[in-house]
Amino acid sequence: MNNNYQKLADELDRIPNGFPRTKSGVELRLLAKLFTPDDAALAATLSMEPKSLTEIAEENKMEEVEAKSRLIGMVKRGLIDLKREEGRGFVFHLIPFVVGFYERQNAKIDKEFAELFEQYYHERFHETMLSQPSVHRIIPLEKAIPVNIDVMPYEKASTYLDQAQSWGVLDCICRVQKKLIGQGCDHTIKNCLVFSPKPGAFQKSEEIESLTREEALEILAEADREGLVHSINNAQTEVYYVCNCCTCSCGVLRGMVEYGSENSIARSDFYAVVDPDLCSGCEACLDRCAFNAMEMVDGICEVDRASCYGCGLCISTCETEALSLIRKSPEELTPPPVDDEAWRRVRAASRNN
Repeated sequence: MNNNYQKLADELDRIPNGFPRTKSGVELRLLAKLFTPDDAALAATLSMEPKSLTEIAEENKMEEVEAKSRLIGMVKRGLIDLKREEGRGFVFHLIPFVVGFYERQNAKIDKEFAELFEQYYHERFHETMLSQPSVHRIIPLEKAIPVNIDVMPYEKASTYLDQAQSWGVLDCICRVQKKLIGQGCDHTIKNCLVFSPKPGAFQKSEEIESLTREEALEILAEADREGLVHSINNAQTEVYYVCNCCTCSCGVLRGMVEYGSENSIARSDFYAVVDPDLCSGCEACLDRCAFNAMEMVDGICEVDRASCYGCGLCISTCETEALSLIRKSPEELTPPPVDDEAWRRVRAASRNN
């Protein structure tokens, strides 16, 4: 495999999200599906710290015109990012594999890529779900939260939707990938929500269907009806998507189901409790619980609090209202990092220990 891919893989693994190397080199074959050898060499000189066009061109001994053309090409393919900084103009930087440029390939992913990802996931990539803080965090169904509980803004999907000026939906990359390898589930594929503070952000997108706020809320409601878990990036701010996850396909939740990692996803601030006097013993909640946190004892539901992640799916299916969410005590609460930068600092420290 071209040495440029090895250099790029090493640089990607320096990002706190992680891109671990394998003995088989499958991660290099994944990169070769997305980057040409020359683009891999150019991308390998980038990092999460933005660099100006002039800096990149000089470092790679290229004319700025050529460097700009190649960099913009990678931006359009969703492989790197750019932004404008005062005094520096456009600056470019690497983005993680997950969550990052992998998710941006859902309209381009083919069977070979899906098979390579599956091999990589099982060889090494699932290990990235073990590092702390978790990549994703569960947020509970809002209708499952008692009205008399003071809820932190970062625990409500509506907080992020209300702050946005644009809303959109795209295919779930996890379900697309699993379907391509013949392991697809029956859940809706097009239900990953994205939003932006910029008006009209998705109107020209070929991959993202632009929505109204009300349509975005309906997708969340439909996810509840399907028994899907809401999850977002593990930060209080800078949240721009809501995934609706299942244990059959979700790359994050699979770390828990297939590898037994209880820390593959961060829990919400809540846990479920049952009123035995109201429980009818219908067992509907057992089918809804993605985390196997419930069992029937003498015909009454019991919640294993250690296994409960506080998603609220059991509450929305309980016809007798025997189940409810309770907020954890202050000593048990661990607020998520304030933003992505704070998350990366903690994550980098965790991976280096």
